Formats: sequence, C-alpha cells, structure tokens
Amino acid sequence: MEISGQEAETVRQGQSEARQPLYLAVYDSLRDEIQVGKWKVGASLPSEADLSDRFRVSRITTRHALRLLEADGYIRKAQSRRPVVMAAAPARREGWFMESMADIVEMVGDARLDIRSWRQERSAPDARDFGLPLATRLHCLRGILSRNGRPYARSIIYFPPQIGARLSRGAFDDAVVFRVLQRLLGIHIEDVQLTVWSELASEEDARDLRCEVGSALLATQLQYRDENASLIEIAYSRALASEAKLSTRLVTSARVP
Repeated sequence: MEISGQEAETVRQGQSEARQPLYLAVYDSLRDEIQVGKWKVGASLPSEADLSDRFRVSRITTRHALRLLEADGYIRKAQSRRPVVMAAAPARREGWFMESMADIVEMVGDARLDIRSWRQERSAPDARDFGLPLATRLHCLRGILSRNGRPYARSIIYFPPQIGARLSRGAFDDAVVFRVLQRLLGIHIEDVQLTVWSELASEEDARDLRCEVGSALLATQLQYRDENASLIEIAYSRALASEAKLSTRLVTSARVP
C-alpha cells in the first residue's frame, strides 16, 4: 500500500485541532478505515514500522494506538506478526467508558446542567491541591445533571481565583464545563486525573437526586490541568450507584520487539 504525506498531515492537523494525543489521532484514522472496509476482516494491517512511517509518529505512539484497537475488538496482535483485523464494529462497552476527553463528552451526552449556585467557597483540600493557602476562597459551581427530566448526578466544581474571576454564572451554558474554559478563556486541557470512590447519600444528595438517605453513590473527582501542567479545575460528581457504572482501560508497558 502506498503511503502518502497527505495522510500523515491529516492526522497531525486533526490532532492539533482537537488537542488530542497523537496516538488517539492514529487510532481514529485506523478505526475509521476498518469501519468503512478499507481493511477487511481477516486482512493484516501494515507493520508498526510502516504505520509509524505513514503517520510520521514514533513506534511507541503507533503501538499505543494498536493496543486501543485491540482492546476495542477491531484487531488482534501477536508477537512479531502484523495485526489482523477481527471486526468492523467495536466491541460493546459497559458503563461510562472513560479514557479520553472525548469519552467525558460522550458520557455527559445530552445531559442538562441546572445551576444551583455560583459563588466563592472555602474547601481546604481543594485549595491545597491548587497550591493555595487552605483558607483561600475558591470559585465554586454547584449544579444538577439531568437527562430526560430526571436528575442523575450532583456536580460540584472548584476553580482557582485566577480562573474563577474570569467567569460568571451565565457563562456555564454547556454541561461539559471544561469546554466553557476552552471556548471563553482559550485554555487547552492537556491532562486529566480521575479518582473514584463510594459514599452513602446525604440529606442533600437525597433531595437533589430523589433518593433515600443512605443510598449507595458513585463519587468521582476529575482534576484538569492545562498545557503548563497547572491545575485549573477540580470537578466532583455524585451519582446513584444503581444507575452509574464506570469503565476504563489499563495499558501495560510496551513489549520490547
């Protein structure tokens, strides 16, 4: 198969526009080719070296993209052999699959964010994470995420003063709040850290989520960092465990060829 410089340039343009890692751009390109039948089931993809040359990326980047394709059921890899196409449709994913910024957007989907408050609050643990004095008043957005008129999660988001001071309650017209920062402030998210734990519903949870006090909740914290590695948003969600399931993927270290 002939390799064109235009294909590599397309991947890099897509990566730049979407601000996504190169391995995801390579993954998207290969996935799309498999789905439209450019690579038939049973066919072998080019070698890692050839794909790296095609997309003008490192072999580590290509290897990461191929791992994702394999985990999604598109291909099968074997040591010292070219990847083989196994399916033209993705494997079924259970729950909220979270591996990239695009997955966060998909998870929120068509949800509505009903804002309850936008004010300054003290939260010592979050001030500490922002690298600020514990008594610092942080800008805090509190809201309810609902779908089809039914609330399913509480949302509590903290911003450091230098970010919050540039925002207003009316700015939050998107349930995917980090997109507000991108659109209004020109901030690009480069790193997201996810923490998950379980809790029991408080009286406030019960009121907002229409559940019983003591119901099981799935709680999450997302820490967003910009391209300078500065922490610019800490977002919490509290959802009923009976309606929430979170999936992710652990990628093992690369094998040495």
